[in-house]
Amino acid sequence: MSDVHIQITIKRPVEQVWALLGGFDWLPRWLDVIASSTLSDAGRLRHLTTVDGVIIVERLLTFDEAGKTYSYALLQGPAPVTDYIGTMSARDDGKGGTLASWASSFVVQGADEAGIVAHFDGFYRAGLERLKAVVEAEAH
Repeated sequence: MSDVHIQITIKRPVEQVWALLGGFDWLPRWLDVIASSTLSDAGRLRHLTTVDGVIIVERLLTFDEAGKTYSYALLQGPAPVTDYIGTMSARDDGKGGTLASWASSFVVQGADEAGIVAHFDGFYRAGLERLKAVVEAEAH
């Protein structure tokens, strides 16, 4: 089992960050590589299409509005992984800002584990940096 956890500080209140990060269907609003997202199964399945036309399907597992976190399972996608569970969360940093995190655990199948871990690490880091740029560009 491999684990990746990226956390960054965003200089905006947690409610403002969660308003964007907490939307299960809202990845295209802040993640450049995702061109579209469509929900099905009463909002529990998201069908993502990347800018390259790759289809990714994920199932919402848990959603905690008060705790500002949700988890999801990867059902279909290009990564050579199984048992993928991802988590998005936001929490107050105690200084008026937010600690936003993106984490996952998974089993690498038939590929270089270190390379796959590095891929997700870079992807999450770039994604959260983009979220930071979008949220910090918004008016207070």
